[in-house]
Amino acid sequence: MAAGREMGAADYLRENKVLELMDNLTSLLLYHRPERPKDFLIEQLEKLKLARLADLEYPCLFDDSNLDAIFRILDPSGQGYITGKQYMEAFTTLGVDINNISEPPEKITLEVFKYEMRTQMKRACATFKT
Repeated sequence: MAAGREMGAADYLRENKVLELMDNLTSLLLYHRPERPKDFLIEQLEKLKLARLADLEYPCLFDDSNLDAIFRILDPSGQGYITGKQYMEAFTTLGVDINNISEPPEKITLEVFKYEMRTQMKRACATFKT
């Protein structure tokens, strides 16, 4: 009987992305370290709600400058592209589920990298059931 309740609770948390929400909020909190953490968390939840309603950017740790830096790390010689393998590894490293990502081309430019990363990070940072 207790095992059934535990399974039901685990299903509820997974279906409603509660653990992803808590992970995202905790990461934002530790990154920003605001003076008033409760107010900060309320603000992040309000941003998440607004983003969901108005299709805006979700609260997320990564912005364009971070994506530029990641790309430069992956392309240290400045070729202007990274390999499909590096591209997929970047997604994995950033915690993006790659199961729904199609096989990438052999070479990925910065523009493609940033567009795809923004798209996938938006999904990852949404932290609510769609």
